[in-house]
Amino acid sequence: MQEIDFYRADSLDDLYRLLAETGGRVIAGGTDALVQMQRDAFPAAVVIDASRIADLRYIREDGDRIEIGALTTYADLLASSLVRRAAPSLIAAAETVGAPQTRARGTLGGNIANASPAGDTLPPLLALDASVTLSSARGVRVLPLGEVLCGSRQTCLEPGEIIASIAFRRLPDPSGSAFIKLSNRRGMSIAVVSVAAALALDAAGCIVEGRVALGAVAPTAVRSPAAESALAGEVPGAETFRRAARAALGDIAPIGDVRATAAYRREAAARLVIRALNGAWEHAGGRVGA
Repeated sequence: MQEIDFYRADSLDDLYRLLAETGGRVIAGGTDALVQMQRDAFPAAVVIDASRIADLRYIREDGDRIEIGALTTYADLLASSLVRRAAPSLIAAAETVGAPQTRARGTLGGNIANASPAGDTLPPLLALDASVTLSSARGVRVLPLGEVLCGSRQTCLEPGEIIASIAFRRLPDPSGSAFIKLSNRRGMSIAVVSVAAALALDAAGCIVEGRVALGAVAPTAVRSPAAESALAGEVPGAETFRRAARAALGDIAPIGDVRATAAYRREAAARLVIRALNGAWEHAGGRVGA
């Protein structure tokens, strides 16, 4: 196991100071970091524990905007009635993360910072059109989540910068969202493919806005512009969702690995897009299977 120098920050100012002095890497729950350290694969010799900074752990509402602090745990999300109402897909993703111990320690900001292509919360956040607030001693910048994810386990964070919060706006009613994860076993397993969908409907039941995001089928979790174009203005239902699923295949580039072949991932992605869209439609008050 790697030898790592360890520091703990008790405030944001303390965290910025330690980042400047050590150039270390921030951890919160440490659920991914510990695994990497055991494999001698952790990308830093210094870690700074930010888990005690209360200013980064919250869930709050401002009009139609939901803001979640980076240190909010999966267990916090699951306990939030606000998140359950506003983002069923994010709740569904949090439910699939590891064991109860992992959900109690792992954080939403950590899942983004880890930038795994299979990160469970990334597709639902992308489908919610989430933005990420990055902060440092120099100031604050806000970016769409898709711009923060630069590659497999790579983000656009600059030296001294941290993920401070994640925010998204509620879709106007009637709307719904859903998340589907395919893995090799029921619990504590990395996604083979995951899909999140969000739908907003007009008074006539047509799709005003549809969003589709996929995980584990590209170097990062990705939105599917082609699928979203196929949904816009259409009547929800089996044929519309099949067209969107076929379109989504043009926006992914799955690889083969120990969990699945590239061909299997493509076939699974198409099926999961349909299931996720049906789930989002059901949450919006639609009739699944029509």
